[in-house]
Amino acid sequence: MPIWIFTRLTLNEALRNRLIPLAFGLTMVYIGLLAWGSSKIAENLRDPLQSVISGAGLEQAAFFLGSLMLPLLAVFVPGHSVQQESENGLLQAILTKPVRRLDVVAGRWMGSAALLALWVALFSAGVILPIGWEIGYYPPHPIRAGELLLLQGLVVLSLRLLFGSFLGTLASGIVPLLIYGLGRIGGLVEAIGKALNISSMVNGGIATSLLIPTDVLWRGASYYLLPELTGLASQAAGPNNPFVSLAPLATPMLVWSVLYVVVIFFVGARVFSLRDI
Repeated sequence: MPIWIFTRLTLNEALRNRLIPLAFGLTMVYIGLLAWGSSKIAENLRDPLQSVISGAGLEQAAFFLGSLMLPLLAVFVPGHSVQQESENGLLQAILTKPVRRLDVVAGRWMGSAALLALWVALFSAGVILPIGWEIGYYPPHPIRAGELLLLQGLVVLSLRLLFGSFLGTLASGIVPLLIYGLGRIGGLVEAIGKALNISSMVNGGIATSLLIPTDVLWRGASYYLLPELTGLASQAAGPNNPFVSLAPLATPMLVWSVLYVVVIFFVGARVFSLRDI
């Protein structure tokens, strides 16, 4: 099927791109430094309770930085935007064949999503296993945390392909990152509003989460990385930490996030199908 052909071509192009192997290599360096830090914590902490709190806190910090790295991968993995490929004449050669434009976009999305899923799996294992081995802390639900982290990346990926249907490669990468930053600011505003009991700030943060659900997905993932005991979870998260949630992601927001990815993808595919090539 054409969609699988374009999926394979996307994977091949990403692997030929020096940026992707470099990103995976730097991720391994990051994991190595984390493992070294975990060993030093294990050498100096003898209290089991403090070890659990330190391990959970370190894991939260490591995954938070990972949640910042993933959107960068999501905008670079798809390669050139279809707008730029149209201007270069590459798409004209492809679309003269009996190929639907939806197959081109869907194949690019699936190939990129597969690489993001691989990165999330390697990153999650690389963070969780050294901390568990050295410090003795394993999160209660690591797979759920990884799934929400991946969903965050898929939101940015769909936005990248949407803007890539009518913007150049550079612009279609920058705009999703700016929108991602907007989501982070909205989550921070909501957290501060809850701490200060200011309903208008909370409502503004919720509205931002509906517009771009990346921050709420991260906070949902952070919940599954904390110890299941509430007291330990609060200590590991830190006092009034606006970047960590002590409650799971609400089901309606999870459903909305999945629909968001699907709807944004099909809007991008529709925009691409209506363009003159």
